[in-house]
Amino acid sequence: MISLLGYGRTNKAFSTYLYQHAMPCIVYDDAIHAPTTTPHNQPLLPSSAFDPVHSHLEVISPGIPPHHPLVLASQHLLSEYDYVAKLKTPPPTFFVSGTNGKTTTTEILGLLCAPFGAQVGGNIGVPLITLKDAPLWILETSSFSLHYTKHYAPSLYILLPLAQDHLSWHGGYEHYISAKLKPLSLMAKSSPVLLETRFQNHPLVQAILKQNNAPELIFYENSAHLAKQMGFDLVKVRFEEPFLLDALLALSATKLAFNQVDYDRLNSYTLQPHRLEVFKDAQARTWVNDSKATNVDATLKALDRFADRFVHLIVGGDTKQVDLSPLFERLTHMHTRIYTIGTSAPLMSEMAKHYGVNALYCGDVARAVCAIKACLKPHQIAILSPSAASLDQFSSYQERGDLFKACVLKP
Repeated sequence: MISLLGYGRTNKAFSTYLYQHAMPCIVYDDAIHAPTTTPHNQPLLPSSAFDPVHSHLEVISPGIPPHHPLVLASQHLLSEYDYVAKLKTPPPTFFVSGTNGKTTTTEILGLLCAPFGAQVGGNIGVPLITLKDAPLWILETSSFSLHYTKHYAPSLYILLPLAQDHLSWHGGYEHYISAKLKPLSLMAKSSPVLLETRFQNHPLVQAILKQNNAPELIFYENSAHLAKQMGFDLVKVRFEEPFLLDALLALSATKLAFNQVDYDRLNSYTLQPHRLEVFKDAQARTWVNDSKATNVDATLKALDRFADRFVHLIVGGDTKQVDLSPLFERLTHMHTRIYTIGTSAPLMSEMAKHYGVNALYCGDVARAVCAIKACLKPHQIAILSPSAASLDQFSSYQERGDLFKACVLKP
């Protein structure tokens, strides 16, 4: 019997696939408290009902952490990536991972590689099991998926800059880094890898470099360094940071794979909502929806963009146990006031007091927006860049960003 551990987006797609191929399965999920069934009449049971004795294969939903009882009890655990690779030989595949910018880079890369028949999926919203056969797959790949994947290797790997994130899930920053570097040990000889220069001396990278069948590691320091290495003309690229690096990494992958540099196609990409999305209120004051900034590093990049302005900053949510001190150290050198929301609001308010940062405890987005509206001046900036995940108060960062915009635009 196949066991699907977790019933999120990934395993909902797997349950449909198994139903269509007449393969029986049982689904287990923490949110289920009494036995029921999926829309395909497959048993859907509480996690506590899982019995490894009657399971010959367990497909793990990537969001379930390695210390979960379902994982600890499993004896035949497979990631979604490895299961798909077991079903069939995947086409050449590009992985895109990192802390921030994965979605933007993946979408740009998909646009650039569309003439070569690329299909885009993975964490970007299309489960791997549903991807159509194609000459190339481009997958936004989370650290969760990488942790559980032991066999599926990319033919090209883009690793965006790393910062502290998902520490409670991985059990520490080094474990998080190890998951992100894991594909290097699986890739074929000379397969290109784009990664930060700071990892050149990392023990895992050094071990890879000593192997005769090592992938080709291409190190970058920043956008300017990468552009110089790859021979790009920055004047022809319309994006600003932090999106400039995303664009250049996607352009680099396309050049490495297909020897093509298409600036016009690159510049046709439209940035998606909720990431440094600038808009005006009824009084023509500037607001920025950066709800996708779910960690400190993303907020620091947003602050870099507006370092010369007075910033009203909404922060807070589920901080995932990361170190918040880099954020407050930056805020001490800026003209700013913060408005704290979510479960971390008390902690952030206390840290603001400790660092001497002007702060107002608000609790939720609506109160924070109301407080900012009362004092925002035309030459100032108001930003929702929470440095935290949204699931303490919302179903997603999109819902949080939509509410923020609605509150701002409300008469």
